[in-house]
Amino acid sequence: MKRWTGDDIAKLQNMARRYPTAQIAGALGRGISSTVMKAYELRISLRMKPKRGSRLDPNFDPGPAGADLLRGLEKDV
Repeated sequence: MKRWTGDDIAKLQNMARRYPTAQIAGALGRGISSTVMKAYELRISLRMKPKRGSRLDPNFDPGPAGADLLRGLEKDV
């Protein structure tokens, strides 16, 4: 098992929230689960930031399971 270096951690911090987890793992030469666990240990969120100005597409069809999602957004629009 490859140990985490300071450079690896810095790269993880810089790429977090900007790139998908799989891309971060590839850049670090590690597996996705290893990358996710290290981020969790360091309390680094890997959730992608939404792009500026992005909103839910009004033509988006979430299917029957997402009906509640659309009901909640009707107030915002």
